[in-house]
Amino acid sequence: MAIIYPHSHISEGDGARTHSARTQTCARTSEWQELLTQPDIGKCVALSRVRCIFTLVSLALLLTDIPRTGLGVRSLQEFYPLELMPSTAVRFGPFDYPIIHVWRLNSATSAPSSSESAEFAGLKGTQVVSGARVWPYQYDTLSVGFRGAINLLNVTELPGYLLYQPREGEPKKDAESLIDLTTTFTMLDAFMTAARRKLRPLGNESAVLRYATKHNWVDRIHHYVVRFASTNPAWRLHSLHIPHITSSTQSLAICSNAVATKRPPPLRPRFCNHPGIWKVDHSLNASLPAVRLWDHIDVRFQALRQLYPDLVLDVVLLSSQRLSATTGVLQSTYYNYEALEVVVLTRGRRCVDTDTATNSSSEQPTASTCTTFFIDDYRYESDRVQTNLVDWYATIALLRGGVQAYVWVRLLLLVHGAYVVAVAGKRTSESLLTTTMLILVKIPFEVVVYSSLLPVTGYVIALLLDSSFMDIFLDSFWAAVGGSINIGLVSFLRSTAVQMRNVWLLSLLVSLAVFGVRRSRDYWGDGIPAVRGLAICFTSTLTVFGPYKKTTWRDTNITDLFEIADEGQVMDIIRSNPVGHYNISNYFFDDSAVMLMFCINAVVWLAVAFNIVRYLASQTSRLDSDSKGLILSSTPVMPCGAHRLWVTSVLTIQFYGCRSDRNRVPRGHRLAPRNLRIWLKNSQILPKVPKVPSWRSTSRRHLLGEEDYSSTEFRSILQLMNIAMFTDPWNFLWLRVLGIPLYLYRIRAITLDTNATSSRRPQFYTVILPYDADEMEEYAGLGAEDFELLDSASSRDVPLSVLFQSG
Repeated sequence: MAIIYPHSHISEGDGARTHSARTQTCARTSEWQELLTQPDIGKCVALSRVRCIFTLVSLALLLTDIPRTGLGVRSLQEFYPLELMPSTAVRFGPFDYPIIHVWRLNSATSAPSSSESAEFAGLKGTQVVSGARVWPYQYDTLSVGFRGAINLLNVTELPGYLLYQPREGEPKKDAESLIDLTTTFTMLDAFMTAARRKLRPLGNESAVLRYATKHNWVDRIHHYVVRFASTNPAWRLHSLHIPHITSSTQSLAICSNAVATKRPPPLRPRFCNHPGIWKVDHSLNASLPAVRLWDHIDVRFQALRQLYPDLVLDVVLLSSQRLSATTGVLQSTYYNYEALEVVVLTRGRRCVDTDTATNSSSEQPTASTCTTFFIDDYRYESDRVQTNLVDWYATIALLRGGVQAYVWVRLLLLVHGAYVVAVAGKRTSESLLTTTMLILVKIPFEVVVYSSLLPVTGYVIALLLDSSFMDIFLDSFWAAVGGSINIGLVSFLRSTAVQMRNVWLLSLLVSLAVFGVRRSRDYWGDGIPAVRGLAICFTSTLTVFGPYKKTTWRDTNITDLFEIADEGQVMDIIRSNPVGHYNISNYFFDDSAVMLMFCINAVVWLAVAFNIVRYLASQTSRLDSDSKGLILSSTPVMPCGAHRLWVTSVLTIQFYGCRSDRNRVPRGHRLAPRNLRIWLKNSQILPKVPKVPSWRSTSRRHLLGEEDYSSTEFRSILQLMNIAMFTDPWNFLWLRVLGIPLYLYRIRAITLDTNATSSRRPQFYTVILPYDADEMEEYAGLGAEDFELLDSASSRDVPLSVLFQSG
């Protein structure tokens, strides 16, 4: 006969309680251990090797989150070596590189000749080439302005495939294909001729054509996969310049102040708005100091003039600009970045018969009397980012640092809880350290990581503040001149580690979704809805491949094009997009969020396909078609009173245990697979007629009245769940510092009438619940005749080893 303690309500919190009284209470409640069914996690819960692996990986990632990814952006120079100002840095480049230099081999001929019958030679820098790559004329972003001008000037010499409109009979080309030198020479020469025909300078004036383009932007893996639904459009502004050149011209004076005073600023190329910022290495002598972009253009122009002293040089300069703006959550952080691209085409011509308006040698000869002997294509590109994220470093660092400290305390408390249970539990020949570690690895670690809402919320707030910057950084990190990139495994994992941060956003979304589903009704027959932790881990892992790119995926086809009048920079931006937005986005529509949504959909469709295959297989075989889904599942068993015991942890992740094969069912009964899963059941389940005694079978609506509730296996699972949930720091504070009243009850069990068992369990057992006697019928579903109150105490005074057996 168990000892019956007098009712004591010391848990109701009396500030005058002395230390000796608390000591006496602790000593008294430690004797509750003798009345409770003793759990044995080591014997009753099997060790899953897969779970062990995921636990160790999750533990390593969680402990090293801040060392791997950092607290935040303290300085732009940490990510971009070339910092222009405290809030501005160069995110890509600056780069300058040759595309092609092609010339006629019969350049000594004085008469014009057909380009179709001529022979050409080509160089790319110092390398002899047999053709130009398709990439810079069809797929590269610098080709957008070129193709837009081709359409505006009605140039027909360009191959159709470069305009994404292949003509009949044209060979199929990809980004790595080559355009033969004859075609390259012909189309560039025709383009420059058409540009001069439309914008031929009159007198000492230079001419400008300004226009805007809207084009597809398919570059990364998620762009490519969802291109059938969205082509991720982008706007660009362009200006086509034809400088006025005479035989004595030594400088194109593209951005000189003297020229700027003679004409309105809008007529200057857009890169002139950044004086002294865009510098490149000297083209003739790398040992000389870097020069400004427009000076570099002049140096190359002079070098070509010296190389071809008997030819008349023409220059067509194409300047492109992409302005983009991204804001963080609540527009607290902003990210303005500007892509600047410059294409400089230079050609040399020999004229046999001039036809000018005057006899002045300063006039340009007409195209009809000249033959082109060389064309040079040289390009420049650079991106800049401006952000106030550095100003938010203290806030973001405080969020991430505080959350990381919370997680470390969480893990320490978890280890402490497992150690307490290992000391108080049934001892084996294994050491305490081994027993403690075995308890830890039997806990579904995804429950520990994702079920604590406080750190998850903190991580998400920090993520919403700076995730846009990381998208911008990763976008430029893998960008390369010519489209080809060489990805190393180590550098890839390091750079994309921050991409895994979206697991916290996914976790919060799952918690909100599960919470909404649970609120739809009060009673769940198969347990409370939950999501598999593996599904969250797998979905988040897929997002690390978001920055991956291939040249064959690129699509920059122009979908809209129109000319812009010279009305100023602000009017350009407004007129470039009539609907009112010009490359403006916020975090929820940035690359990381798009990739996350794509991965979620991919995992969902994978699960649907798997379920369909499993269902079809079950029709022709003995495969169990009633097994749980890959994503959505349930946690059928919950400790009675969990809503009071677990105040900060929401069990949105499926919690299950594998029953050890040492606990076997009698020989005559049908067995599940070798490691029989024991699904943890809700305290409220539908009545059903059981075939054999199991934790799924009930003879009444509430589990408390079932004899299996007091079984060693069942109590072992509940103890494992309590270790995982009670050691949340905020939950630990709730139980051990603030305290809640706990009550020790003797429960009358209902013995199942079945031939499956030859022995009977006791008809009474004891449990610890957070309900007083008046609440037992409402929350536990037991009448006054089904229970007896033995004792009560505050959770602050109950030994931790006893507290873990609550519920």
